[in-house]
Formats: sequence, structure tokens, C-alpha cells
Amino acid sequence: MGRDFAMSYNDSNNVITGFGRMESVNYSDLRVQKTLAVIQAAFESMMLEYPYNKITVTALCERARINKKTFYRYYSTLDDLLEETEKRFGTAYIERTSGLHYPDDLERITREFLEFSAEQGPLYDAIVCSSRHEEIFDKVVNEMEAERYEKSAPPEGWTPEEWNLYMKGVTLFQWRVYRQWVEDGRVVPLERMVDIACSLLVKGATLK
Repeated sequence: MGRDFAMSYNDSNNVITGFGRMESVNYSDLRVQKTLAVIQAAFESMMLEYPYNKITVTALCERARINKKTFYRYYSTLDDLLEETEKRFGTAYIERTSGLHYPDDLERITREFLEFSAEQGPLYDAIVCSSRHEEIFDKVVNEMEAERYEKSAPPEGWTPEEWNLYMKGVTLFQWRVYRQWVEDGRVVPLERMVDIACSLLVKGATLK
């Protein structure tokens, strides 16, 4: 994702060091936290307005009211900032659904996914529901679903191709339901939307 330096994390003192830079950044420093919050807020507001490829470091710094040197103290490129955002969503979802696997936990995973998505806010919705961020949407999906694909196992007798059809069908359905719900203005109550989605996946589309 456009990284031009490596990063290492020292958990004992909350310091992230970029190899190839002359400095390290202490993320426990309140001044650092405030600066990063300003950068992230400016990035979020611009992502709600423009396609990612139309955002520049110069424009971001103007929006955040910081100079470029400040931005480059924390990020080598805009891609780093974007990747951080993608991983934030992915890590939170993976932690929330840890231990759940297809097909046994299909209904629970579906419920957790939809409730998680509904809690994330405008930036998440802009990425996963707006056509201007379709490429980023694909990366967020991969970030969130990769571990589930890796750890879920097909029923005995299923071929890899059959299992792939199942996994793709289930996950694409979950995403499509969420996107449609957002596009419709979230009019249907969240719990009702989740119940409909779970019913469709678990019981099928026949209404009784």
C-alpha cells in the first residue's frame, strides 16, 4: 500500500519507530494524540466529500491546519493513513467475532457483522456504501473477512469450489443487506433489519 519505510512497534513504551526516519513517535504523548486526531478528522471529512484519489497531502494539511512536515512526521504517504483506517475497522471486527466460524455460527456472525457495521459511523458507511470508494471497499472486505475464510472449514464431502461458493454467497449477501439498509436511509429499525437478514440466510427466502 505504498509504504516506503518499515515500521516496528514497541509495546512496552508505546513507541512506534519508522525505519529510515531520524525520529520515533511516542503515542502516549497527549500532543501527539491531539495532532493525530486532527489529521484523522480532516481525512475523514475529505473522504466523505471526495474520491480518495482526489485527496492530496497539501489539501489535507490545509483542512487540518497543519504543515506538511507535521503530516510526514507520522505518515510517509496518504496510503499509510488509509491503510491505518482499513486496519482499524478490520481489527475491531475480528476481535468482536473471534472464535466464530462458518457454517456453525452463521446466524451469530451475520448478526455481529450487521450490528458492528451500524456502529462504525459516517466514514465506514462512505467507504462501504459509496461508489466513489469501491476499490477501498474491496480492501476493507478483505481485511475483515480474511481470518474467517482462513479458519472456517467446509462440511465433509464439500469440494473447495463448493465451499468458495458458500463463503462468497454468504459474505456478499451480508454486505449487500447492509449497503441497501444504508442506501434506504436506515428507515428499517436496526434489530428488524438484522432479524430479516438472519432469517433469509438461516431459513431461506420463503415467507410464512
